[in-house]
Amino acid sequence: MVLPLDFHHYFHYFLRQDISKLYITIAIRNLAVGMVAIFSPAYVYLYFDESISLTMLYFGLMYGVNGVLAVAGGKLIGALGSSRTMLISSFFLIGYYLSLFSFDTSFVFVPLSIVAAGVAMALFWPGFHTDFARFSSREARGKQSGRVNVAMLLPTILSPLLGGFILVKFGFPVLFIVVSVVLVAATIPLFYRRQYKEEYTDSYTKAWSRMFKKENWRTSVGLLSESFELGVVHFHVWPLFLFIIAISFSQMGGIASFALVVSSLFMLYAGRISDTKERPWLLNVGSVWTAIAWILKFFVTTPFSALLAQTIYRISRAAAIVPFRTFFYEKAAAKGPETDEFIVYREILVNIGLFVFFSLLAFVFFLFPNLQIQSIFFIAAFVSLGLMFMGSFPLQLRKRTQS
Repeated sequence: MVLPLDFHHYFHYFLRQDISKLYITIAIRNLAVGMVAIFSPAYVYLYFDESISLTMLYFGLMYGVNGVLAVAGGKLIGALGSSRTMLISSFFLIGYYLSLFSFDTSFVFVPLSIVAAGVAMALFWPGFHTDFARFSSREARGKQSGRVNVAMLLPTILSPLLGGFILVKFGFPVLFIVVSVVLVAATIPLFYRRQYKEEYTDSYTKAWSRMFKKENWRTSVGLLSESFELGVVHFHVWPLFLFIIAISFSQMGGIASFALVVSSLFMLYAGRISDTKERPWLLNVGSVWTAIAWILKFFVTTPFSALLAQTIYRISRAAAIVPFRTFFYEKAAAKGPETDEFIVYREILVNIGLFVFFSLLAFVFFLFPNLQIQSIFFIAAFVSLGLMFMGSFPLQLRKRTQS
């Protein structure tokens, strides 16, 4: 039987597209990061003698470095191109994990890891977001946003299980080394991409002033809501909570992987909906269900209840995040020559916001060390509703719709 599709031709065409190489890069990178992401908060927590306050401060400083260096990252993209900048960022990320590996040898590796992680993020994400905004098509941006989210999530389906296995069998040092090796592989597609240079024109003052512009306030609220809900609570507080209630590393990996399988299937569907008039409705419903999922997480006490709550959360968040990011990339693409400036504004806002959020949590847990960490989930539930603020078309696209 002869199949009607020439898969060899399709595969060759896929690899020739620069946006496809971007997908491959983020997929391999997330495979590496996914092996350790859910476990690193516990590692830092144990290093600081189970101090939630110091753990929050550590991650807050990391994002603070990212926010301060975001403008420098934008200027470096203009000088070297997005691919080279993302390539350089990978080696700083490797330096971060090697610094974590060396915590027990000297305290100097603690601030070194903070700086390395901050620089890595400041160099990678502006280039990634700018490239996606530029080269995703306006007519199918929702589908492509769904695909890039799947590309980011699919490798992490197995990576928590793999990371948990390595961690249980060999410990954190071997896990950090394996992650570093995979990160080297993630750089390979970047060598085969064309170099895209952006003319980044903002001064430091102008870049920071964008956070306070009246026309950006809805976008700012949406981005800050996402940064707190995802960057603070999901990536750091939730894994730490699971560790504190004595859920094993292998169980944590299984919970993360199962929830990712279910949400990845839903994410492609959400991408299709995001290219229709139903996008605002999907964003609003997803935001409300994400808030409900965080309330459910407060009552988690066993591995099974954690699995159920995390699966509900992942599905709900998929419904919210695909239209959310589709709206965001539309806004960025509508800026035209100022797309990279808009992306850097996002990086400054999000990461300075994360620094403030983590610092406030560090202060609260310093004053009230016996406070239950899961109480933060109620804040996450409230903040999740702020994702809906992203749901407005840029003025340029709104005019086209009306005409």
